Amino acid sequence: MDLNYSVPITSSKNWESSIYRNPICENSLIAGPPNANSLRDVILQSEKKFNNKNYLGTKQADGHYHWQTYQEVIDSARAFGSALICQNLIPSLHEYKNYNLKILGVYSKNRAEYIIADIAGILFDITSVPIYDTLGSDAIDYILDQTKMSTLLCTKENVQKLVKNGKYGQIKTIICFEEITEENILREFQQRKISHYSFQDLVDFGKQHLQENAPSPTENSIYVISYTSGTTGNPKGAMMTHRNFLSLISVSTYAITIDPEDIYLSILPMAHVFERLVIIGLTFNGSSIGFFNGDPSKIKEDFISLRPTLMATVPRLLNRFYENIQTNIAGLTGCKKWLVNKAVATKLENLKRNNTITHCCYDKLVFKKMRAAFGGRLRLLLVGSAPTSVEVLNFLKIALCVPIIEGYGQTESTGASFSTKSLDHIGSGTAGGPTVNTEFKLVDIPEMNYSSKDMDENCVPAPRGEMCIRGPGVFPGYYKDEEKTKEAIDEDGWLHTGDVVLLKRNGSIKIIDRKKNIFKLSQGEYIAPEKLEMAFAKCPCVSEIFVWGDSLQSFLVAIVVPNMEYLNNIANEKKIKMDNEDLLRNKNIKIIILEELKECGKKNKFSSFELIKNVFLEKNSFANKDLLTTTFKMKRNEARKLYEQKIKEMYQEGVLI
Repeated sequence: MDLNYSVPITSSKNWESSIYRNPICENSLIAGPPNANSLRDVILQSEKKFNNKNYLGTKQADGHYHWQTYQEVIDSARAFGSALICQNLIPSLHEYKNYNLKILGVYSKNRAEYIIADIAGILFDITSVPIYDTLGSDAIDYILDQTKMSTLLCTKENVQKLVKNGKYGQIKTIICFEEITEENILREFQQRKISHYSFQDLVDFGKQHLQENAPSPTENSIYVISYTSGTTGNPKGAMMTHRNFLSLISVSTYAITIDPEDIYLSILPMAHVFERLVIIGLTFNGSSIGFFNGDPSKIKEDFISLRPTLMATVPRLLNRFYENIQTNIAGLTGCKKWLVNKAVATKLENLKRNNTITHCCYDKLVFKKMRAAFGGRLRLLLVGSAPTSVEVLNFLKIALCVPIIEGYGQTESTGASFSTKSLDHIGSGTAGGPTVNTEFKLVDIPEMNYSSKDMDENCVPAPRGEMCIRGPGVFPGYYKDEEKTKEAIDEDGWLHTGDVVLLKRNGSIKIIDRKKNIFKLSQGEYIAPEKLEMAFAKCPCVSEIFVWGDSLQSFLVAIVVPNMEYLNNIANEKKIKMDNEDLLRNKNIKIIILEELKECGKKNKFSSFELIKNVFLEKNSFANKDLLTTTFKMKRNEARKLYEQKIKEMYQEGVLI
């Protein structure tokens, strides 16, 4: 078997596959760049090599980007960190094991000051705790309480959210990017005995009180505690070390080419480990980083102003790009429409046959304007977080004339354990092979009929099983949660991902299922279906319910066994006269049930992505279809297979409410 993406380095065992690695590190994994024992060394090397080069760009009111150089940014970071240390704003915490952490919480969208604060943490061995800008109040309360952070850096907008919520954990200091002048906020801080500073005031103070002898981090220092979305309960804080991120810098060296001339548009939140990793890789390579304005409806203006060469994104945003371009094409008429359709068909065929994304004629006649809408210089797109539709990926490759690198990883593996190659990879829809810091194996899942000894329809080996990852990118554990840590990492250091994968003949992997009852939607949001089903089952119109979400789609659907007595009462009220069979297929009845499920979801404080957007009404109990265990739990794998066609039809029909 000709393996391009991975090679076996051991023999297979009972119940599991061989261990596989990237071919270029068959003998040993690569733990990081030379002469770097922590991320501090990376920052200092970049300061020396790229000092006068543009680093961080912020869009101004006139539409142009204002740039700070590497030297200016690192000087500000050194000053900000000095102020934190000098004024004792981040006292050491001995809360867990032998960790001695100085914690700084950051609650903000991406911006230059965010990166400056992050670099300050790297230089002064401060642990960052990023808080997603969109997190709900309960999750934020939990993070504040578990970390016991005393200082939080945030925007004025998020200060107002905290004041509205009225819970601060053990915060004693708030550092705001803007000046706080609102009387109600100042009064609240005074009552709570919370000190407040502006970010710039601390930078100015630190420049006069530089701390030259502050302790340096080691490779095992905790750089960031990254909290997961926590849809199965409270969020889990994944502790990520300097070593974890150092090992992933090597990915930028071996997997893709990044150089000082690259300009990157930062869209994903820094709280997302994928974005944090990309920014560190760009910093290591001396690239320039411009920040998205924050308004998705105006992102086109950012492309035009910045003209980026690189961008990392998630499937949801790619889907939006795809839909916008397709809408524009659909509005064409006559010869223009014929030409565009001909160009698209030709380039898709060339992509399929030869893996080419350019065309000497059509790129100038048809696709030049499409590329121009993205600034005209885009040379590489990185996509992760969730699987992406092959149709969308292939279309965007040929429309934008740009390679798209697909990746796979988890927060717990520092976000990029697998990657496709740029133009060597034929076909979309796989996660490629292991990066140079990762080895993997597949473990059999007998209860789901997945085995590392599986064969395809042509009797060719097609190993399937749970993906297990090991290497310097794997995190040391969850903060203050030994039980969850032991569930995730076994005694031999293998991270059990819960993802079921197929190992393809070329050594690449394809995600095909989820071992645990949790999955992602296309926007990267985790869904815990059992939690939703327990709540929705209490709705008067529901007798039984099975919730499903396709990772290529952005919304949930459900199979509902309705309470027929309740349904008939609704029909009588609405003066709908038909038998039960027709009633179950009536679109108006479906919409009524969806509205009730929506109200139920709101009462349970579900997020918008946790609400059901389409249903199939099933007349028979799940027990009658042998879909329940002896303890009345849903056999999810069997239910998915049984209703596969109905699920497909619901997604084709789309959102009903």
